[in-house]
Amino acid sequence: MMQHLQWWRDLVEWQQQDISVVLVTVLRADGSTPREVGATMLLRLDQQQQIQQSDTIGGGHLEFQAIDIAKQMLLSSESCHQRIERFNLSARLGQCCGGVMWLLFEKIEAIKDELIACQAAWQKRQSIIRTVSDGQASSWSIANDSSASSNSEFQQDDSRWQWIQSIQPYAMKVMIFGAGHVGEAIVRCLLPIGVQITWVDNRDDIFPRDLMDQVKCISTDVPEAEITHFDRSGAILILTHDHQLDLQLCFEALKPSDQAFTYVGMIGSKSKRAIFEKRMSARGYPQTQLESLVCPIGIDGISSKQPTIIAVSVVAQLLQVFNIQK
Repeated sequence: MMQHLQWWRDLVEWQQQDISVVLVTVLRADGSTPREVGATMLLRLDQQQQIQQSDTIGGGHLEFQAIDIAKQMLLSSESCHQRIERFNLSARLGQCCGGVMWLLFEKIEAIKDELIACQAAWQKRQSIIRTVSDGQASSWSIANDSSASSNSEFQQDDSRWQWIQSIQPYAMKVMIFGAGHVGEAIVRCLLPIGVQITWVDNRDDIFPRDLMDQVKCISTDVPEAEITHFDRSGAILILTHDHQLDLQLCFEALKPSDQAFTYVGMIGSKSKRAIFEKRMSARGYPQTQLESLVCPIGIDGISSKQPTIIAVSVVAQLLQVFNIQK
């Protein structure tokens, strides 16, 4: 499963403001639980002593109680920097999941250079290992093997425990062609997930200014040339305003190769697809390549043409595809 790691993205930024934070991590989960092992949330106090939260361990009464514990730790001047709490998710807690969760609470007061270096490495698609043990604060290191397992592990003996958490780079890379309404809606839908986005258009000054710092935006007269440099494990989305350009992009994205792109999708109707298939077939593209094109795009059962609804449908389809790949 692809990890959603808002807490990890915020950790260095928050600590650079010289404010203590508490990490709450799911160490163990038995039975039915709202979040999986390794789920983490980050908490701090603002200037009015109100809790600010990044990410979630599942919401509901469990999370309310966890926030209360974290707030006590943040307000306390005592030296307690670690604690583990067990939560029975029964009616007594106001939850009906029926499972049991163990949460690690860790107060972090000073940012470490190793953490800054690890975040920089993670942004370059390297895996990070967090290790925390009984009485020892979290240490952060860059994994030797970039394909390190995404599993987290809780080890315990009679006297000590250790938690090892693997923080993986995001699996999904998407190259989007077309900065119109649908393209923008898809970008805004993908950003909170943390997907690596490359956005391409042949028009100048077309990209929304508030997105240009968050997305790699490329203005070029030859957008199809960008496909040759893109990671074959990624997804291509063709959403331009020009059908001839769409066809040119399809020619490039579906060109026979030792490794096909994980996903190639194009906005359009079944009739548009039929016309494109005929044109590509005439150029010698094999049927297997033509069948790999997703058009229309989006999950079945959603027929709305509203850009925001198309975006939700397309992002849901991408999540299905990339979960299968993991």
